[in-house]
Amino acid sequence: MTDLIERLVPDDLWMLFRRVVPPAEVIRPQGGGRRRAGDRECLAAIIFVATSGCTWRQL
Repeated sequence: MTDLIERLVPDDLWMLFRRVVPPAEVIRPQGGGRRRAGDRECLAAIIFVATSGCTWRQL
């Protein structure tokens, strides 16, 4: 899975993305909840859907 993410979001693209989109702060004062998905994984999913034509449901 990591190979696919690195192929869809190469390091150069990832560095450009990090310059444009700041990291999100996760604040959970009471704790709990679901673990936040990684930014690079989410970007890879967006690129995959945009380039493959599959739907979010199929992903």
